[in-house]
Amino acid sequence: MSGYLRGQIAKIANVNIETLRYYENYGLISSPIRSEAGYRLYTEEVLSQITFIKNAKACGFTLKEIKKALTKSADTPISVDDFIAVIDQKRERIHSEMAKKEETLTRLAELRVHLLATGRNPEVQETLRILKMES
Repeated sequence: MSGYLRGQIAKIANVNIETLRYYENYGLISSPIRSEAGYRLYTEEVLSQITFIKNAKACGFTLKEIKKALTKSADTPISVDDFIAVIDQKRERIHSEMAKKEETLTRLAELRVHLLATGRNPEVQETLRILKMES
């Protein structure tokens, strides 16, 4: 039997051994075969799966989304159109999150302006002094 031991594949794929174990338990990678001595032996396919997972994570996909894609592609190949649709949905969610963050930044800027405004009431001035936020 040939294959990679857990430590070997973790090193080649540049992942932590615990990450490898988690991917296996979560069903993201194929279960390894066992050597006669009982050691887990990982295949080249697992190395490809880990590469896919790392690339998908780098594009912002969650492990849940990655597992869904891997599960779907195990039954039938994912078409380019389906993949583009998933990418477009992900981009829309990111744009929405960015808009919410921009709104939060705007609110914080407005709060800052109000706190720094001339003629502050004494309570605000005391709070700013305590927080070491005086101008």
